Amino acid sequence: MADTLATLVAGGKTLQGAQSALTYVPAELVHAARVFYEKRLNLIKEIPDPGFLANVQQKVGFWYSGPRHDDVVWPTLKTRLLQELPEAAVSGVDAASSKVIGLGSPPGKESISTRGLVLGYVQSGKTTNFMSVVAKAADVGYRLIIVLTGTTENLRTQTQDRINDYLIEPCNSIWNPLTSVDMDFSQTTSADAILSNTSMRSIAVVKKNPARLRRLRNWIKTASVTTRQSCPILIIDDEADQASIDVGTRRQSTINALIRDLLANPKAAYIAYTATPFANLLIDPGIEQDLYPRDFIVDLPRPDNYFGAERIFGQLEGESLEDSVDDGLDVVRLIPDLEVDEVRPPTNKTALGSWAPEVPDAMGAAICWFLLATAARRLRSGKISHSSMLIHTSMLAAAHEKTAETVVDYLEDVRASLVNEVPSAFDPFRDLWESETGRVQADMFGNQDIAFDDLMPRLVETARAAKVIVDNYQSSDRLVYHKEKPQTVIVIGGNTLSRGLTLEGLTSSYFVRASSAYDTLLQMGRWFGYRVGYEDLIRIWMSSELKSWFLMLSIVEAEIREEIQVYEAEGKTPAELPVKIRTHPQMSVTSAAKMRSAVKAQVSYSGRRVQTIMFNECDNAWLNSNITATREFFERLIRQGHEENELEAGRRGFRVVSADDILAFLDSYNIHDAAKSIDKDAIRRYIEKERAEGDLKRWDVVLMEPLNGDGELDLGLNEKVRLLRRQKMYIPSDDGTANLKAIASTSDRVADLDVGLDFIRKSLNLKPADKISDRQLLQFRQLRQTERTGLLCVYPIAKKSNPDLDGSGAEPIENRRVPLVAAADVIGLCFMFPESRNPRSVVDYVAAKVDADYLEALDEELDAADKLDEEKAVSDELVKA
Repeated sequence: MADTLATLVAGGKTLQGAQSALTYVPAELVHAARVFYEKRLNLIKEIPDPGFLANVQQKVGFWYSGPRHDDVVWPTLKTRLLQELPEAAVSGVDAASSKVIGLGSPPGKESISTRGLVLGYVQSGKTTNFMSVVAKAADVGYRLIIVLTGTTENLRTQTQDRINDYLIEPCNSIWNPLTSVDMDFSQTTSADAILSNTSMRSIAVVKKNPARLRRLRNWIKTASVTTRQSCPILIIDDEADQASIDVGTRRQSTINALIRDLLANPKAAYIAYTATPFANLLIDPGIEQDLYPRDFIVDLPRPDNYFGAERIFGQLEGESLEDSVDDGLDVVRLIPDLEVDEVRPPTNKTALGSWAPEVPDAMGAAICWFLLATAARRLRSGKISHSSMLIHTSMLAAAHEKTAETVVDYLEDVRASLVNEVPSAFDPFRDLWESETGRVQADMFGNQDIAFDDLMPRLVETARAAKVIVDNYQSSDRLVYHKEKPQTVIVIGGNTLSRGLTLEGLTSSYFVRASSAYDTLLQMGRWFGYRVGYEDLIRIWMSSELKSWFLMLSIVEAEIREEIQVYEAEGKTPAELPVKIRTHPQMSVTSAAKMRSAVKAQVSYSGRRVQTIMFNECDNAWLNSNITATREFFERLIRQGHEENELEAGRRGFRVVSADDILAFLDSYNIHDAAKSIDKDAIRRYIEKERAEGDLKRWDVVLMEPLNGDGELDLGLNEKVRLLRRQKMYIPSDDGTANLKAIASTSDRVADLDVGLDFIRKSLNLKPADKISDRQLLQFRQLRQTERTGLLCVYPIAKKSNPDLDGSGAEPIENRRVPLVAAADVIGLCFMFPESRNPRSVVDYVAAKVDADYLEALDEELDAADKLDEEKAVSDELVKA
């Protein structure tokens, strides 16, 4: 009877209306069934599940009580998933997909216009989640399901293949597939007969391409008005930040308009899936017909065994000044700038025609490592599995072919020397294996350690099996992973590889391409994902510039996820989120990557921390100027009557410093030209704007000395200042820039308060082992302070992080810290802003330009791909006819 109630609710009735409709059933049974139904709703909420941001109506009207005993598609899919995944993982997928279904609209509702977003991680199982949503949507009565799969045919094919395998074939009696592995959507018989059939579920897997979307829209319109008014449609938009958003280009405006046409049907729900939410959250929420997720945002939890940006690029900071910081696994290898210039093709068509690339040293090492890692996987597992290498140097199809020819020649030479057992052929492989396994040990992950001599026979087998494939819109030999035929493949491509496509068994990546959009850049991290059994064998070759971008973007992404969680905890709605994301100060960093010309944007420092992490290491005058500015700042405060021990905390510093003094110090302090996230002019205007509202008039200033250290620097105080020791990231630059990654620690948010972290944990009801986030410290600080006071922390850093080294003998190691050897001591700053009382407290800034020659003009290639697909659509229709 509870299932009957659930069916009536899915049909559009309220729970009370469903109960009233059951007049033929004993009242006691209906009452008991309602109690049982409501308990099931609560059960869904009690399972450890993802957080979600939803408008009030969605939260109050949560209608889906979970799978019913008469469901068909989800129970079948669940059985299959239990054969492949741990039970706990399947429970998580079950809970998350039920949450997504419940936050949408009941299919029986008179009209449906849902807009939702599911935020996952790159290569983390989003497809499994949305297939579960599709299964449950089919069970509750959604009659037409459209899965949009990015812009490339191989991704569409890969998604179609999985949907066939997991959903359609096991329940083929209820599915009417409108597309196939070989055929995207093309005109078929009238939609009326298909969409009016209440017992069938139609499904189309369609790429975001004008020709296909136009055909799909027109086909639906052939159904009668009555049929369309009674047909619930669910659109799943995979890789939703790609092509769906109208960013002003002709092609994307067309695709966005066609998706909105599909959603103009009377009963249409839209759920976006993405791992990089920047573009989706920057859609104007005021345009009701557009795709902003106004109804809900579901944030999927990160799986424990997932290899993401933090695992590879490390944490930003420790909890306190004395804590060491995890800089990630030592798996990134830097490609020298000269080699980057060699492998990156010219953008000029004429020059591209005569371009003749070679396999330089780093690319050769990446290829050899791929053979070694694949051989090691075979030896460990005792079987042959899919193994892939990614070479990604350009989006241009012509460049892929030329690069592939060179790689094929290189691979054939390596293969011949190994197969013929040329004595010297194994030496570079031995050196590479011993060097790399020394830097990332197998036992860190509980994996088998392998000696090179044991590896040699498998290395020859692997070299024989390896092949090179070009995968782009022009290529005929596309990347396909057959279950029965394990692939050992080096894949060369561009757009088709940078979006959604899973590269099975990816071990080695060679990556130099520049992207015009920051979200696209993160999506290109095909190395993110699950690497069980070969975690120690992953290697990534990239330029130092790209490494810096990835590090910054991973920080931005993490902070946006945290913002979503905070809004959820505060009971806010998706409609309140976009201002916060749009004005994130780090967006000024990413804007330089996504925009070809200077543009005006807005930034807010509400609740933010901005710190100086980049310094001109070799510029004595530049560094000494900051020391002088800091000394004069402190001396000026003392002349005004301040004392250096005004703080209750055990640190030296000053309380109730005027905003004028803070701004004067900021004016005299040098900030590195590349430090786009800390804009002096924007900070000044933000402080002045807040001061006009009565806030940020007063500041605390804290000198962040170490507990132990030599007094070495005179900053105008009673005693010399003890100096911190910081090492820099190994990111080679020819301009003498030292990047410290972070100088502040999480606990510095309360450096001026006389409280310990243990006391704060108790105040926030946290366990002793729980990490405290900056957001929690901000919350604690604002509970103790009635006034919105700013905090400026000053970090005196010794010019040599290792006094015993002069820098000349230090051997640099990629992805690791190296000694700081500066011309003078370094003064770092961190501005910590309270939460603004004005939610729209923003100031303008101008985003930096990016050299247009550095980015690839892809419009012609995309138009050519669309033209090819239009021709195929016509051909498909002729075949069907």
